[in-house]
Amino acid sequence: MKVKTYMNSTSPYFAFLRYCLGKKRNMSRVIAGMNWQALYSFASKQALLGLCFDGIERLGEEYPEELRLNPIGRELLVTWMGKAQQIRRQNMKVNVVASKLYSMLREDGLRCCILKGQGNALMYSNAYSRNPGDIDVWVNASREQITEYAKKHFEIGNDIRFQHLETSMDGVPVELHFFPCTMNNPIYHVRLQKWFKRNADLQCSNVVSLPDGIGEIAIPTTAFNVIYQLTHLYHHFFDEGIGMRQIIDYFFVMDDFWKVKESFSQPSRPSLPKEGSTAFPKPLSPQGTGDVTALRCSEPLRYKDGGASKPSPGCAGWDRLGMEGDSSATSCSSTTVASSSSAVSLEVIQRDLKHLGLWKFARAVMYVLHEALGLSEEKMIAPMDEKRGKLLLSEILNGGNFGKHFTKYGHFTQQGMAKKYFLKIWRNMHFVRYYPAEALSEPIFRTWHFFWRMKNKE
Repeated sequence: MKVKTYMNSTSPYFAFLRYCLGKKRNMSRVIAGMNWQALYSFASKQALLGLCFDGIERLGEEYPEELRLNPIGRELLVTWMGKAQQIRRQNMKVNVVASKLYSMLREDGLRCCILKGQGNALMYSNAYSRNPGDIDVWVNASREQITEYAKKHFEIGNDIRFQHLETSMDGVPVELHFFPCTMNNPIYHVRLQKWFKRNADLQCSNVVSLPDGIGEIAIPTTAFNVIYQLTHLYHHFFDEGIGMRQIIDYFFVMDDFWKVKESFSQPSRPSLPKEGSTAFPKPLSPQGTGDVTALRCSEPLRYKDGGASKPSPGCAGWDRLGMEGDSSATSCSSTTVASSSSAVSLEVIQRDLKHLGLWKFARAVMYVLHEALGLSEEKMIAPMDEKRGKLLLSEILNGGNFGKHFTKYGHFTQQGMAKKYFLKIWRNMHFVRYYPAEALSEPIFRTWHFFWRMKNKE
């Protein structure tokens, strides 16, 4: 099916998603033509049921007459409400475990931060509406230290991945990362790991509070997430696919990036950033609706090893440092001014995107964010690439959340290991002319990783 057909059939869903993200628009025509069962199926496929249910509740308050003319069936509404409550409960459980895990690692002298997941949820207007997954924690230590620690404190299998090892805590899946992400191409992979190492210290000191006083975790800074989460999308694009949930996460990262940047562009008038920024998310309401108090650190964390080390000059933390290259400014506050950083931040981001081989994919993602979610061109980190963007959007709509719903490419995500191996190669060969370095390297890296895992099994 062509992308144009997809765009025609999903445009009401995109309009609704923009509304869910807080865009001010007249929804009367969208409501009148909406097939609610089809919207539910789309939201389920893309792991967006919680976010979309929040939008349904808003419609009930703002467009009661329009909903009376095209009502949502009672059975569907009850089912949807049940799913939203389930997502809320899952988020609460994952938050508790994330805070417990972070505290345990911190008390044992291991510096770490929680990647994606619950940190991303803090950017949503309702932090309990995002579909939660496992807990990804980046531990800033050697592979040997992390593995030895995991053996003492967790149950782990004998299959350790190159990037992480898998375990669980209180029934929640946990991945202990040696480093946040990989690239298939060895040159870009080495560059990426150097970038991670250069920026690790600051991410582990960036502490936020979770909703309802559950506890605290460290999460990456906004500037770090602009690069890291794009790398994560790129990796999964070649692995099994990405869905709209991951794209919406990145939409919030982009929105936060510009809120932080704009807050630093007014040095003569220091003030708190706009409401909704993950640098200073809005306070928790008395009703506990999921609005989050997530104050970034007032001072660096203190650890058994003698305290937080100083960030490297020029690292991905301009959103938290006082001046670019001022490695002594390890604390942050609402009145921090970064005049030089705000002037060059976008230039630095674009330089890193090109150096890490992410530039073409960044342009494709900007197209998807614009077409599907209405991101304005003024808030882009790269110019749109329509050709690559249409390809990416087609893959997102075909595959759904992490490619679980692909019907093309021989249903490759639902096949056994041997058949899946060759179907993945066949799929990625479709992308060679768009992303040659990563597409051609993917089967080589995957084969190498298979034998690496066999060698390192215990």
